[in-house]
Amino acid sequence: MLVSPEIQEKLWKFTTKTSYQSDYLLQPKERGKKIDLKKSFPGQIQNFVLELGSGWGEVAIELAKNDRQTGYLLMEKKVNRIIHTEKQRQTLGLENIRYMTVNFQWFFDELLEKEIFDKIIINFPDPWPKKKHRKNRLMQGHMLEQIYDLLKPGGQLLFATDYGPYARRTISLFRKFPKYVWDKKEYEFERPGFPVSFFEAEKRNEGKRIYYINRTKVN
Repeated sequence: MLVSPEIQEKLWKFTTKTSYQSDYLLQPKERGKKIDLKKSFPGQIQNFVLELGSGWGEVAIELAKNDRQTGYLLMEKKVNRIIHTEKQRQTLGLENIRYMTVNFQWFFDELLEKEIFDKIIINFPDPWPKKKHRKNRLMQGHMLEQIYDLLKPGGQLLFATDYGPYARRTISLFRKFPKYVWDKKEYEFERPGFPVSFFEAEKRNEGKRIYYINRTKVN
């Protein structure tokens, strides 16, 4: 995070405040102290998936419903979306979902243990199409390094976007990181068997092409 220590402290105070309270919300209390995920989920859960920008929760809810032995951590800074997801979680009685409302572009590497996640999902982040705004994109070199640290060996990063220039830029970034490898194809236009969010369905109905870029962590 390339800002002064003073600004960092202000951001930290901001990120620890939220109008939303829940037993399922993981809220950092002390800067520099990582959250223990294994103690934050039911004891039988040992595998974890992180979704960065979970939106209205359709993807995570579907995944958690079909795999109740895996813990799903949803990072979403818009509280109204977390509240919407929580209603669905309650209806289905899912105990394998937890939330964080912090802005993960600020304190991502400070909050979570290394090599804890089996998968990290990033679906349709803001493409910031204007050239002067591209520095705000989530997919940057430093973010790929941080994601690498959080993934278990053999863990997967699943990325999707409907914005072609962002997809090409992300592929270019991955080519600079030999610690990430792709399996059969460098990118694909289909992701069979994976939940589809309302946003993704909407884009498909508009005729948009979706780029799926999956990578596996190697040591």
